[in-house]
This record gives sequence, structure tokens and C-alpha cells, in this order.
Amino acid sequence: MKKILQITFILASIICFSQNQEIIKERGNLSNSKGNIYKSLEVIDQREDKKIGEVPFGDNKEMREIVFPTTVNNFLSQWYTDSNHKGGKYELVLVLKHLKTYLGETVGKQTEGEIEFSAQTFLKEGDQYKFLYKKDTIYSFGSKNISDVMVKNIPVVFAMFLKKTYTLKPKENPVSIDALADYESYVRTNSEAYKNTQLKDGIYLNHTAFMNQTPEPGNYVFEKNDKGNVLRAVKEENGKKDKISANEMFAYVENGKAYRKTYSGFLELNKNDKGFYLISNRGYLLPAQNSAVFLSVGGGTNAGMYGGVAVGLVGILERGLRQNKARKEEKFPIYIDPLTGEYDFSEE
Repeated sequence: MKKILQITFILASIICFSQNQEIIKERGNLSNSKGNIYKSLEVIDQREDKKIGEVPFGDNKEMREIVFPTTVNNFLSQWYTDSNHKGGKYELVLVLKHLKTYLGETVGKQTEGEIEFSAQTFLKEGDQYKFLYKKDTIYSFGSKNISDVMVKNIPVVFAMFLKKTYTLKPKENPVSIDALADYESYVRTNSEAYKNTQLKDGIYLNHTAFMNQTPEPGNYVFEKNDKGNVLRAVKEENGKKDKISANEMFAYVENGKAYRKTYSGFLELNKNDKGFYLISNRGYLLPAQNSAVFLSVGGGTNAGMYGGVAVGLVGILERGLRQNKARKEEKFPIYIDPLTGEYDFSEE
């Protein structure tokens, strides 16, 4: 009788515990439509706080903790394997830095919510890792069923992140697993652009070339307009001219000064102990429609854009890219992400 009571108590505890949890489930698939080169997915969970968040459910607003059905590594690796039946040559490694949910204000029947997400991906070959992609993002939502929407969209966040990863080529410089503990610091310490006090003059077609300080070879001459703005660079060798338009450049360095290509033209790229930065604002750097990206989620062409998983996703904003009413003339330091070359608006 005592043993029966113990079993009953254990089962009741499990049921009670599970009722206070909301389990994250797979939504859609993680298939690589570009041709799978990754035989497996491994997740390195570097989150300091593993708790995702607690949100209210149902008419009674019962608080439930959002959890994975197992470890995040087991969940995502199995989902990846189920979605990609033909194995590739390499291993894909996802380093999870941050995953949190937050509830905001309720206006009428609509409640705001956010998912904060930060992760990096690497191609693994043997014991070497090559950087692929990084995202440090806030996903914003609004719904009368906000808790349900956020839980359903956590796997959407991972799906979008991985499907973007599939499209990218790895960086050329491999690192050991020790560098993954703080890859950003590793890049700052080891990149030529950070180590050198003097930048090399020349044209840089992408962020990687700038970080490695490998400008386009040859003696290019800048052609500028009456205002001194660079229009193109021209190199003449063996009777042939090679032209690089301003739109093709990531940056150029002239007389030791760097200039970064932006939506509105070139701006001087400064450097301090925190990294490279521009003195500008969002309105000058980005087209207005790119400040926030909104997806159609109720149907139409975007409804199935991620294998049917983009249900309920309202908006995507980079970390710190919350809409504001700052006047266009207000300017401040905007740093360049050392891993991706993208703008970091976190200090806005």
C-alpha cells in the first residue's frame, strides 16, 4: 500500500510540474534547400541563465515556464537530423548566447512581447571551426494571445537563423574550440585591423578583407565628384583599365584614414578601444523601410517562407533597433560589429 501511494505521489508530482510548463515544439523543418553540406548540428549552450521565461496562459492567466522538451542541444540536433536525411561532410555548430522572453504593455486586447535571441554558427571540420553567422536580435510581437504566439515562434527564430546560415560561406581563418568561448574577443585580439595602429591604404570589397587588412591588389586611383565624394576607383595595367564603383566597396582607406560605405555615402570610420565606429544615426545609415522588417503571417507569399513555420511572427528588430523619434540631426557613435560588419545600434 505504501509503495502504491509513493508511485501515485510521484505521478501526481510529474503531472503537476508539467502543467506549470509550456513545452517548445518543432514547427516546420530545418531543411537546407541549398544542398546539405552539414551531417549534423551540435548546440553549445553558453547562456548564463538557462531560464527562458514565465508567461501567463488561459483565462486564468496561469503562469507557466517556457522550456525545451529536453536539452536545447538534443532538441535542435534531432530536429535538424529529422529535416536533413542526407548527411553532408561537415558538422554545423550553433553557439547559443541568449534566449529570453519578456511581456510588455497591454493596450486594449493587444499585449506586446519580445524574444531576445543571440547566437553564432560555425562550420566544424575535424577540430577546427570556421565562423559562419551571428545574430543578436530582438523579435517583437503584438497579440491578444501573446504567450502562445511567443512560444510558437521560438522555433521560428531558430529556423530563420539556421536557414540564413545555410546561405553563407565560412570565414577563411579557422580557430580551435577554445576561441568559441568568446569569439568576438578573439577576433578583436587577432584581426589585423584591430592590432595595427595604421590601416593599409586601398579598397576593401567586404568586411572580411577589411578585418584582415587585405585591400584589392594594384595601384587604384580614386575618381571623385566636385564635393570630394568617391565615385569609383580606377587601375590601369598593361593598357587595360579596371574600375571598381563606389557601390561595390565595403570601405576604402586613403592616407591612413578609413571610410565606410553607407546607404547615404561614405563616412569616416573611427577607432577607439571599443572598436570601429561611425558618427551618424539610423536615418542616415539605413533606408527607412529597413528600420523594421514586417512579415505577412496570415497568408500570402510569405506565409510559408520558412517551411510553414512563420506563423504569428510580427516584426524583427535588431537588438537596440527599437523605433524611436530621434531627430535626424542627432548623431552618436555607431559601432561596426567585428564579426559581421553590420551596424550595432545598441547604444542608441
